[in-house]
Amino acid sequence: MAKRGKIQEIADACGVNQATVRRALSAANLSAGRGGYDFEKAVKTVEAHADPARIAGHASSGRGEGGNGDVKTFSDIRAVSEGHRARKLELDNLKAEGRLIDRETVTETGISIIAAARTALLSLGHRTAAKVAGKTDIAEIARLIETEVRDVLGVLADDDKFLAALEAEVLS
Repeated sequence: MAKRGKIQEIADACGVNQATVRRALSAANLSAGRGGYDFEKAVKTVEAHADPARIAGHASSGRGEGGNGDVKTFSDIRAVSEGHRARKLELDNLKAEGRLIDRETVTETGISIIAAARTALLSLGHRTAAKVAGKTDIAEIARLIETEVRDVLGVLADDDKFLAALEAEVLS
């Protein structure tokens, strides 16, 4: 036996108000039997009869129940839009304060830092060659190379130089 439903149950299932259900059922010449309407048939009739645009229009003006859950009201859409505007303003303020840096700028700066480190490390051979030429003491050669490596790494690890380079790249 088919499930029976009352006007309110059908309205809840369709996301419309009771008046819309009554109009749809009346237009389809459906009458309530014992225990109410044939639920599935009534729901299909209401969904076929109810105009989603009209339901959304009534909901946005406060005269309806809003239709099924996927129809957004004007006030819902406006609230989302205002949220996006507020987020954009927040990001603009962070950028103006210097607390937010463009991703491309950071990426380019990182690439240039890596390139500078690579170049500095690759130059160690040429920098140390003249100093170790003719030396036979392994400990002295190791000390000279280590000193050069420390000098190169010290320049690369200098916070002030790094931040100055970063700011020069970002603000230019």
